[in-house]
Amino acid sequence: MPRFYFSSQRSQDVSGWLARPMWLAEAAAIGLVVAVVRALPLRGALALGAWLGHVLGRFSPRIDKVRSNLRVVFASADAPELDRLTRASFANVGVAFAELVNLRRIWRARRSRLEFNEMPGATTPTAERRTVFVTAHLGPWQMTPLVGPEYGMTIPVIYAPEQNPYVDRLLNRFRAVFDAPLVARDGGMRAFVRALRQGQSIGLTVDTRLDSGESVPFFGEPAMTNTMPARLALKFDCDLVPVLAERLPGGRFRVNIHPPITPADLQAPNDDQVLDMSRQINALFEREILARPEQWLCLKRRWPKQVYQHHA
Repeated sequence: MPRFYFSSQRSQDVSGWLARPMWLAEAAAIGLVVAVVRALPLRGALALGAWLGHVLGRFSPRIDKVRSNLRVVFASADAPELDRLTRASFANVGVAFAELVNLRRIWRARRSRLEFNEMPGATTPTAERRTVFVTAHLGPWQMTPLVGPEYGMTIPVIYAPEQNPYVDRLLNRFRAVFDAPLVARDGGMRAFVRALRQGQSIGLTVDTRLDSGESVPFFGEPAMTNTMPARLALKFDCDLVPVLAERLPGGRFRVNIHPPITPADLQAPNDDQVLDMSRQINALFEREILARPEQWLCLKRRWPKQVYQHHA
């Protein structure tokens, strides 16, 4: 059920006739912020986003979850350092919002704003080769689906719909720059299987916890992990390719296409290959998060509760 951005009330606690005007009021407020962010020069828009994220993050009910996630990753960090990283994480949320709002502007100015970098060992994406692309909520992660239009591919992209339907509709207008179908998280696997059968590539963000996932180490702790990308890659004989984006000085961005993930033992049972490939993905995400911890979007619980109790 939907919940509200500017109220601690859950939608099931609000009668149906009141929910709609509350959603509309929220959408109007967010729409006003969007208008301001789009009117500014790009660097100013990103700076405003960082400021808004920093200010609003101080009142966020998710602040304890963010700090708890960071405490697992940086077990030796003292309280001031965890506070600094927590504040930076919320500033990153604001920057990510400004980037989403300005996606089309960035894409139009891609020759000066955006570069696509094929890492050593990577293969050039093509429409002829089905690929399962995976990314993490790190840095300007919403730019990773632009691999599709850059390389002439239609890549259905999974996303988490906003719980306010009017805000969801607003933000999806900015995602139209992907020039590809948006697949809602619930039931998305069926759409992805269908796309792969039709010869298309697909894109998933896979660093978040799944209740139905499999336990794979993440920063040395067991974490329920989405192993479906590896399963799909093996089932359909696809490349499994991580794509991660980074921010550069001056309001510029780089999308890094990594080498395909392959199992260490091609003769191992399928389930063992899946877990091996998923471990490799998590290990890559770990390295990237350690390099840019302030840019990791970690607003939800990532590990089982006993892990947090151990690090408390």
